Amino acid sequence: MTSTSYTSFAELTKNEQKCIDYCIRPYHRNPAIAILAIHGGNIEPGTSEIALALGEKLGASTYSFEGLKRRGNSILHIKSDLFDEPAGVSMAANAQTALTIHGHRNDEDSFIYMGGRNEIFKNLIKQSLDSAGFQTYEAPKHLLGMGAKNITNTCKIGAGVQLELSTKLRKSLFEDHDLSSKNRSNRSNAFHHFVHALEIGALTYKRYIKV
Repeated sequence: MTSTSYTSFAELTKNEQKCIDYCIRPYHRNPAIAILAIHGGNIEPGTSEIALALGEKLGASTYSFEGLKRRGNSILHIKSDLFDEPAGVSMAANAQTALTIHGHRNDEDSFIYMGGRNEIFKNLIKQSLDSAGFQTYEAPKHLLGMGAKNITNTCKIGAGVQLELSTKLRKSLFEDHDLSSKNRSNRSNAFHHFVHALEIGALTYKRYIKV
């Protein structure tokens, strides 16, 4: 992300072309849990692939905003508490809770930062990821995802979960550790293992809340 990132979807659309610079992929399914990747495609590579795969497995409503530029996609990074693209906002608002998938820039270590207000859901996902052999940490203050305006917390119960996946972890989910757009259809065994761990956590949460 750069200091020149857009601060609203309206600002973005004045300068960027849909289907050339960005695309929006909403899938309306069961709204008990909405899975969102608002910085997908080439913005935070790997996040949309995870969100879409998980949403399909869960039969959950899923949304991905994807950067398509060859370079300079960081300008498309609208912060989570400013993200106001209508289809994404609507999907989050209609869901009971939300799970947002983000990328954290770190090539040195493989880990997931856990954030968001939904402590029960967050702890169940953490337990499932830990059991699957992934390293999880409580997010640092600036990535805690606790703000009421953060899209993960704009769901009906006002509390969702925000995951920040390090670059090294995301690379491990694709063949040859290659996050380029041309290679992200080549998922490694670790990709399926990771998505399955998220699925277990989400299904456990759904049983807990009886939906």
